[in-house]
Parts: sequence; structure tokens; C-alpha cells
Amino acid sequence: MLTHDTMLSLAIGGDQAARRSLIEHLTPVVWSMCRQLDPDPEDACQEIWEKVLRALPRFDPAGPASVKTWVARITHRHLVDRHRRRKVRGISVDAEEELFTTVTPRPELGRLEGALTQLPDVQRRVVILHHVHGFALEDIADEEGVPVGTIKSRLHRARARLMEILGGP
Repeated sequence: MLTHDTMLSLAIGGDQAARRSLIEHLTPVVWSMCRQLDPDPEDACQEIWEKVLRALPRFDPAGPASVKTWVARITHRHLVDRHRRRKVRGISVDAEEELFTTVTPRPELGRLEGALTQLPDVQRRVVILHHVHGFALEDIADEEGVPVGTIKSRLHRARARLMEILGGP
């Protein structure tokens, strides 16, 4: 049985079986972010994996980030770029469009997902990246190109709006 580090080294070197294994291991992270942050998650996920595989030879396993964090960062940057392109091109996403297409087994999660769709894009991204994917506020600010205070404000407003939508205290 190959270790995780050996498999990663093989994937970086171009081994197709190791790359498939990497994709299988990390697709849930990529898919989750795509599904929650993009109106066309299938396209976004495919584009992200193409980008990751092209950049994989430049990944440094001895660097500060794990491969999971590195892939999540590429995913986030790509989704932000897609969002900006949609805004520039004037492509609007219907506010009623269902962004959460899978059946959620727990009703409270379905309510939360529904409430998240009612948030403005910038607030929804901050909530999902911080609370679901564990990104630090500083990292989100860096990725979004805004001060940390702006991210904190967006998160505060998003939480307040979610409480309002969900009927909290």
C-alpha cells in the first residue's frame, strides 16, 4: 500500500492512477464549494480540475500548505473569477434559481441551504468559506481583494440576515 506522500509524489510526476486517486480523494471538497458558490457547479468543477492538474507539477509538498488547502484555494480563486466574469458580462443568476440541487437528509440543513441562497453572493461566499470550509477571515480577505474588516462586516451581516430568515433570537 502506498503512503499519501508517495501517492502525491507520483501524481505530481504525472502518474495517471495517482492523479485519479487524488481527484477521487479531493473531489468532495471541490464539488461542495462549486455546488454552494456557483450556479453551474458541473462546469466549474471540471474547469477547476483542469486547472489543478495543469498546476500540479508546481505544487511543493514541503511547502506550508497541504494539497487539500492548495486545491481549495485554487477552487475558491476560480469561483471568484467566474463570479466576476458573470458580473462583467452582465449574466444574471435568477434569485429563485435552486443552487442546492441534491436532497438534504436533514430538514434543518435544507432550511439553512435555502436561507443561504437568499444572501447576497459576497455574504454567502464568506459564510460558506469560513464556516463550511474553515478558511481564516484573513485568507478570505486576501482572496477577495478586500480588507479583513470588510470580510468581518459581510460575515456579521450574513449571520444577522440568516437569523432573521431562520427566525432566530
